[in-house]
Amino acid sequence: MTVSPNGIARLEAIFAGMSPPQRLAIAAEQLQWTVANFATPIADSTVLDLVTRAAAAVQTAVRNSLPIAPTDSALLEAFDEPIQDSEEPGASDLLMSYYLCFDEVGPELTPQRVVVIFDHCYQADYTRYSEPGLAVGDTDPTPREQAILDFQRALVNRYTGSGSSESGNHDPARPR
Repeated sequence: MTVSPNGIARLEAIFAGMSPPQRLAIAAEQLQWTVANFATPIADSTVLDLVTRAAAAVQTAVRNSLPIAPTDSALLEAFDEPIQDSEEPGASDLLMSYYLCFDEVGPELTPQRVVVIFDHCYQADYTRYSEPGLAVGDTDPTPREQAILDFQRALVNRYTGSGSSESGNHDPARPR
């Protein structure tokens, strides 16, 4: 997800207008959608277990209207090796996104961290499914990449109540 500095600032401003529990909820929904929309299931049993446990902890925090998921030291310590060493495509981005949802990183999910989570979710899918190649200049997103951008745009619009009628390749973080 290539986003201009102005686009990042715009997204941060949108997320800053949300309460901390809303930011955690939007991040949780983005993470849940990312995993559910992988074309192939997570094959690494360690990564799958960590994602399942982290998702449950984050969802519990969302249901309780918390600004962040409480630290689970054993769970977060278990993230270290797979983030660094997993051969599962996209695992490090996905696990890092979940890690950012815990209070070990800070007392609430900041707007900047929500932007990073959205980017890591995009990158997890991109790493998992994109063909290696050399891109020169701006290229159009693939249908899969466009679906991710469309979901992210719709998610932000739903949480902010801005029912945009935009269509096409416009990334919500990119000014027109």
